[in-house]
Amino acid sequence: MAAAAMAGKQAKKRHDAQLKIKENEMYLTTLMKDFDKSEDGRLDKSELGDLLQQVNKGVRPTEEEINWVFSVADSSDGPQGKNNTISISELKIAITSWKTYMDNKPAIDSVFEKYDQDKTGKLEFFDLKNMLKDLNDGHEPQDNEVWEVMHKATGKSGNAADIDHSLTSAEGVGRMEVLYAITVWYAQEDQKQSEVTMSSSCCLVS
Repeated sequence: MAAAAMAGKQAKKRHDAQLKIKENEMYLTTLMKDFDKSEDGRLDKSELGDLLQQVNKGVRPTEEEINWVFSVADSSDGPQGKNNTISISELKIAITSWKTYMDNKPAIDSVFEKYDQDKTGKLEFFDLKNMLKDLNDGHEPQDNEVWEVMHKATGKSGNAADIDHSLTSAEGVGRMEVLYAITVWYAQEDQKQSEVTMSSSCCLVS
């Protein structure tokens, strides 16, 4: 009896999950149909902005926000898949990215209020360094670590050592990039900790 009840619950979960997937697919299809003014099955940046405005309860996102969502979604299949339009599969990523950003917007606002010293809307090198210092329990990060975070967060290609630091610093880390910058920092710290642990283990074995 217990096994039968458990099997019934699992079957219901699978049914509910499939229903949710179908509902999401219908939602995306409806949005695409409503905002694809050119009727080519894809959204350009202006059409995506109109769509995000509806998703955002009538408040139009800033151009920076629209550009960021557009770039994230259009790059989701890698550089080769980038074609300056949003397909229905990329639309799902666009909406998820937007909702994640909005969920974290109060925290992002607090970060910029504290660290964006000259109020440019960008965390330049020393702004970012101060933020990472606080994330690092008051220990100042090395300059090369700050550059690495900035390099990755701003989507620069190639080796961080080859980037024009003056240009990167002037551009800074934007509001849409700061969450990724924090993720990159913690990933770097985890990697360093793993290397220390492995080194310690090797010494013990020796």
